[in-house]
Amino acid sequence: MNGDKTGRNSYYKMFSFALLASLSLILLAAPSAFAQAAGSNFTVVTGDEIKKNPTAVKILKNIEIAKQRLAEMQTAQKQITEHEKFIEEQRRLAKERLERDLAAFNKDHEDFMPKNAFAKFVSRVNATHSAFYWDQFDYLNNKITIATQAKQAILQSGGSYAEAQAEFIKYASMSRTEMIKLVSDLNIKHGFTDDNMQSYFDENGKLPRYEDDQKTICYACDKYEKIKEEMLLAEKRSKST
Repeated sequence: MNGDKTGRNSYYKMFSFALLASLSLILLAAPSAFAQAAGSNFTVVTGDEIKKNPTAVKILKNIEIAKQRLAEMQTAQKQITEHEKFIEEQRRLAKERLERDLAAFNKDHEDFMPKNAFAKFVSRVNATHSAFYWDQFDYLNNKITIATQAKQAILQSGGSYAEAQAEFIKYASMSRTEMIKLVSDLNIKHGFTDDNMQSYFDENGKLPRYEDDQKTICYACDKYEKIKEEMLLAEKRSKST
């Protein structure tokens, strides 16, 4: 809009300059219509004499036409300015209405917002695992934030919506390998397993397979044997008392 306004103002100024230049040329081209030079004397032609002079009449007519056109342009410019003000006001009001509607929508659907909905889910699980679930949420939420910023960057640089969406998917997506690693790291972080135990699993979260069961590794057998012995001892003590 500013570009259009600048263009119109430039056109208006150019027309005014052209009008003044035209009048100057007309006056210079026909000096005898207004005065006669005789030595140092200057005779002004006025009244009925002007009406009898065809050149003077033509000049005056052109001046009146130019004045009318200038007045019309000034009126049109004023109308355009008023219309632009009206458009800007309507845009401002529309933006305010949109912001109010969005605020009302968010309030009405507050319980269904991602974080609030997830909080409701976490409240129903064992408190021991709450931090584990929230770490997963934060990880994914961070990916979505980065993906959204990447999408906006493409759009702001003039890229197409398809290109922006592809960029969003690129950063928001999670491969199976990434998902398995995340769960493994969080399990270690929150004490549900340890590095040694996780080392038995490959990048796909699977244990190695053996055709001969005799060669199958007994993972963490020492650890569980100790647990088994403690359980048997506790059971024996309970029977003796």
